[in-house]
Amino acid sequence: MKVLITGITGFVGSHMADYILKNTNDEIFGIKRWMEDTKNIDHIIDNPRVTLFGGDLLDYASVDRAIRLSKPDKVFHFAAQSFPETSFKNPVITLQTNVIGTTHLLESIKVNDLNPILVSVSSSEVYGMPKEDEIPIKETNPISPANPYSISKVGHDLMSQYYHNAYGMKIITTRMFSHEGTRRGKEFALSSFAHQIAKGEKSGDCIVKHGNLDSIRTYNHIDDAIEAYWLCSESDRYGEVYNIGGDETCSVGDALDTLISKSDKTFTKILDKDRVRPTDITLQIPDSSKFRNHFNWKPKKKLDDICNDLLKYWRSNI
Repeated sequence: MKVLITGITGFVGSHMADYILKNTNDEIFGIKRWMEDTKNIDHIIDNPRVTLFGGDLLDYASVDRAIRLSKPDKVFHFAAQSFPETSFKNPVITLQTNVIGTTHLLESIKVNDLNPILVSVSSSEVYGMPKEDEIPIKETNPISPANPYSISKVGHDLMSQYYHNAYGMKIITTRMFSHEGTRRGKEFALSSFAHQIAKGEKSGDCIVKHGNLDSIRTYNHIDDAIEAYWLCSESDRYGEVYNIGGDETCSVGDALDTLISKSDKTFTKILDKDRVRPTDITLQIPDSSKFRNHFNWKPKKKLDDICNDLLKYWRSNI
């Protein structure tokens, strides 16, 4: 079996590569940007089962080359401009990468007359800010994106559904809620907090800067997220859209307090206005029952595991 991973050097893509190497005999083909840092995959880069293609979602020729040469049986489409803050500062590149880039991938698969199973990774952010009577969030909730990133993921989501409906491509769309773990960029809240704590423990500057701590999130460990994505790739439920999320719901502030409680230092929390988004989705509680019932899946790890893993990761990478 040949598996193509877009965004293989990223947080989720690198974990998927690890999962495949550990649990299958499949060959892995990865698309990475030409100058992309490979630190997340340095431990597997010389594995004979791993082949990397330099490219960019916005460069159709490079995407098409990867598709033609790999001829994948499965595709995990993780590559994206996924930083919400970047989307506010540069909405154009966000829309181009996540909509045009996704279309390049889908179009290349079509014109090369290939028919892989494609796990199309959308986002829970497509739902925007739900009303009280729309909680927990179901797949049938209104699509109401609240920022350039979530708008771009709506485009990604709809293009994936279009290629399934129009051409019969074997696409399963996932809308993953908050998922965290090692290798998560420090642009994201929990990883940022853990990074600041690990740095403060070392330097003695025990301050954690934060944005909105009142937002409600339901956290899922990266290991459970990866298992969920893999289960999608093993199924024939093409055309389906699935919410996937964890079991533990709390405020961002509560998650920060959990991280701080695991340090032997005393930390001061400081509001940093630069970390407050112009628009924010402050309530994300998923209904994942459709996915759980179809795949007999449930998360195995807890928020405590996420916090322990993030702190261990950053303490060894400061």
